[in-house]
Amino acid sequence: MCITKSLAFGFTVSQPLIYRSICLLVFIFCNIADLHAQGSEFIQKDASAVDKAIQRSKEIHRNRHNEEEEYEKAEQAVSLSLDLGDTLLYAKSLDNLGLLYRYHQRYEEAIPLHIKAFDLIAKEDSSFLAKMIYANNAGVASRYAEDYDKAVLYYLEALKIAEKQGDLRNIAISCNGLGNTLLHLSGREEDALAYFERSLEAERERGNTLGIAMNYLSIGDYFTEKGDYGKARNYLDKLLEINKTRKDTFGLGITYEYFGQNYFQERKDLQQAAIYFQQSKSLFEQLGDEHKLADLAKRQGDVFKAQGKFIQAIDFYKKSWEMAEKLKNKGLIMDCALRLSEIYELQSNDRLALEYLKISQQYKDSVALIDQETQIAAIEKRYAIEKKESQIELLEKDKALQQSQLDSQQAALKSHQIILLLMVLVLIAIVAIALMQYRNIKEKKRANVLLRKQNRQISEQKDEIEKVNKQLEATFEELIEEQKNAEEKRVKLLESKFENRIQSLALQSLESQMNPHFLFNGMNAVRWLVMKNKNDEAKEYIDTFAQLLRMSLTNNRKSSISLQEELKSTGLYLKIENLRFGSEFSYTIQVAPEVNPEHIKVPPKILQPLVENAIKHGLLPSRKKHKVLEIKVNESQGGISVEVVDNGTGIKYKKGDNSEPKPDGTHLGLRLIEERLAIYNQQNEGEVKFVIATKKNDEGGVSGTRAEIHILMEADPV
Repeated sequence: MCITKSLAFGFTVSQPLIYRSICLLVFIFCNIADLHAQGSEFIQKDASAVDKAIQRSKEIHRNRHNEEEEYEKAEQAVSLSLDLGDTLLYAKSLDNLGLLYRYHQRYEEAIPLHIKAFDLIAKEDSSFLAKMIYANNAGVASRYAEDYDKAVLYYLEALKIAEKQGDLRNIAISCNGLGNTLLHLSGREEDALAYFERSLEAERERGNTLGIAMNYLSIGDYFTEKGDYGKARNYLDKLLEINKTRKDTFGLGITYEYFGQNYFQERKDLQQAAIYFQQSKSLFEQLGDEHKLADLAKRQGDVFKAQGKFIQAIDFYKKSWEMAEKLKNKGLIMDCALRLSEIYELQSNDRLALEYLKISQQYKDSVALIDQETQIAAIEKRYAIEKKESQIELLEKDKALQQSQLDSQQAALKSHQIILLLMVLVLIAIVAIALMQYRNIKEKKRANVLLRKQNRQISEQKDEIEKVNKQLEATFEELIEEQKNAEEKRVKLLESKFENRIQSLALQSLESQMNPHFLFNGMNAVRWLVMKNKNDEAKEYIDTFAQLLRMSLTNNRKSSISLQEELKSTGLYLKIENLRFGSEFSYTIQVAPEVNPEHIKVPPKILQPLVENAIKHGLLPSRKKHKVLEIKVNESQGGISVEVVDNGTGIKYKKGDNSEPKPDGTHLGLRLIEERLAIYNQQNEGEVKFVIATKKNDEGGVSGTRAEIHILMEADPV
């Protein structure tokens, strides 16, 4: 039955209508919040999948050198980023694929990928580091492919950004690349030296010994090619000293190789050149670097050939040839065959000279054919990417149109929500005013009836008029006072019930925010253990997690629980986290004998966010060998103190923030604690306080974090 009331000014109020309107409003708000949360989670998962594919391709290259698997993972990252429509991730994926092609000497395929990555973010007002990396990578690939004009263009782009940002590292990288490129351009040798020296200056300012060593090597090579062998050796001597200090075996091997090349090109002391090449070879044998060993065998053959020791030269050329075949280095095989042809020609062995010359030419043609195939593959790759980009662009247009329609619908929905909310508020106000008016009218009618009765008594008993009048006045005043007192009590009672209802809804809202956060962490931990094949630990984790989930579902329906229940659920959570992170920390829960936690009431889930914060932002980032988390419950002045103490990294402060210190990072749990305690204190007698601060040692240094919940309330009677 629909209950309505007519007011003095013509309005009619329906109680079921008000109730349905409020329920509809709450339903709409909850669904909108869920949609936003699901959309955000979906985007994060896709972005994470792109980063994982990129990282996996790099790991395969480092550990297994399986080209097909490397390219498969890298191309998967490109495809995912395209589907996601994220320009920055797409650029990052393209640059990663280009690096893999470059590592395998497929420079023609690498160049357009690096250039595309750079062009995608070139107009961005941020991402400066990525721009420098992509431009420098484009320069390196172009230089190796002997496209020197293009290499200079992109090195200069990287240098221009690095200078604006004051990035010494990328200034050094760009200048070194420009120097090595300009060495190959006739008439630009002096410019190359200037860039080398600028790169050297930047590395000295950074204090980067590896960068200094690379520039000494480049400058030494510059003077060797120029024919100033003595000056070149001065720089190589400095390079040798740095690599010895660094104990860099690879660096020493390269240094001795360049010393050998210096003496070889000078042609004055070929024996010294042979000694340096042998020293370099010994170091690379220690490292197991087959590519360098094959190249050094060919250089040793060059020395013996120049000395006229043809038998030794032939032996080294054949050794280099044999290693090059294993490495599938056709360019090196071509060079060795050509050198052997020249030796046999000097020995007047025309048959072998012609035979090796033909082999050299065959490999030359093969290298040219591979270059052509590489260029064709690069074109096909660019076409495939551009085709998919076109498809994505069309999908993006459809998506934009759909998004526009969705935005319009959301705007209309928002307007409807506002109108509905205003209607609800107006209806509530009307009902309240109507009830008050109705009560006042009823009381006035009752008073009028009483007055008429008294008037009749006065007319019948004229001799007692004064007495009756006095009694009537006293009675009337008492009635007015009672009415006033009753009205005040009723209003206060309604206000109290309304306030309690609002606070209860706010508490339920906060609880609904914490549950998804808690469930996500739990499911993510189980997934991680399964991926690591830790099945026993995963089973134990799931059993413990189930216990904790059951307690959470039970406790969430209560406005308060005993401290004993809260400590038990927190203990289960600590066990879960300890399993998840492989016992990386230890924990204790200590309750003083004089404290009976069964008789102390606290809001549910008040300790778990503090423990989570201590583990994730205090203990896990710490480098201490023994990481400890303690929960202590003691009596304190006027109540009970619950402390959560860790010996982690302490609270980090945001630079330049003069406001009250807050833990660095996203700490939803800590903010929810403050809000929930504020509501709890309004609904209950007593007070629960919460503080968190960095713990200091005797020297004033950071020794961890201490969080305290102080309960100013008496325990329930036994």
